[in-house]
Amino acid sequence: MQRPEYAWMRLYPSTVYQSAFMDLKDAFSRWRKGLAEFPKKKTKKKGDSFTVYKTAGIYPSIGESPLPFTNRVVINVGKLIKLPGLKELRLKERIDFICSSQTFSVSRTADKWFVSFMLDAQKIPPIFHRIETIGLDLGVKTLATCSDGTKYDMPITTKKAKIKLGKLQWRNRKKVLGNKKPRIKASNNALKYYTKLARLHAHIANIRLDTTQKMTTDISRKAAVIRIEDLNVSGMIANHKLAQAVSNNCFYEIRRQLTYKQAHYGTKVELIDRWYPSSKMCCKCHHIQPMSLSERIFICSAGCGNIRDRDKNASVNLENAPINKIRLA
Repeated sequence: MQRPEYAWMRLYPSTVYQSAFMDLKDAFSRWRKGLAEFPKKKTKKKGDSFTVYKTAGIYPSIGESPLPFTNRVVINVGKLIKLPGLKELRLKERIDFICSSQTFSVSRTADKWFVSFMLDAQKIPPIFHRIETIGLDLGVKTLATCSDGTKYDMPITTKKAKIKLGKLQWRNRKKVLGNKKPRIKASNNALKYYTKLARLHAHIANIRLDTTQKMTTDISRKAAVIRIEDLNVSGMIANHKLAQAVSNNCFYEIRRQLTYKQAHYGTKVELIDRWYPSSKMCCKCHHIQPMSLSERIFICSAGCGNIRDRDKNASVNLENAPINKIRLA
């Protein structure tokens, strides 16, 4: 920072650069262990974020007991928040209680900025669930079907927003958006288009996140053991006929949310072997028959009289799966 070209770095707190180097160290550690790809630089178009935290505090003298919250920031009730090393900022949502935190992450989505901080609060999981075991079948037509008969669908607003997104992209298909190599600068109209595009993408992502969070929370509150199929999501996306539907229904995100909510709601998530014929097997007589994706009603060909929805039949089979086909998530 002693060089003139790095003078701008003095305008920001040192914790911004410290947290960036810590994230870089973690990224290289994951890469060396084979858990992730080689780290890539962030772009200005997406992923704008930085982290600040408080390092200096009031330390007690020799013989005195440590003071509480000496290395933390106290956040008062209201819409104002003072970030460490930065100025006081106004929040869109009001904070209704006094709290404290040490680390603050500031991120940008489209043209809006968000600040997130962690509170030291323990959630007491419930000790009673009204359903002991539930099978959850993720599908293309229906987002999720439970063995107790509950169904969850992706809102129609997602489809409307995607249609609006496609129209916006089509109308601006010939717009000069700028190019770094030939040094073509993006026009003001192109920058406005980028903002509209980012807003629509964020709107669609928020609809999906809101739907999946509410669904996984509802299931985690009512069932103690949740059984889902160990789907090969990357292989399903490789099929161009299913890629859009699979990506829209967030199969892996639902599994991730159910897994981390185990500690919050006292649940246990179990994965059923991906080769287990849950969709092709009758849930009454266990007869296995071929089923194409276009068939939405399961009619048992063995003559047991089982006629029910394909996804409901699969969810019941997942609930009653044998022990040798089950493993913990």
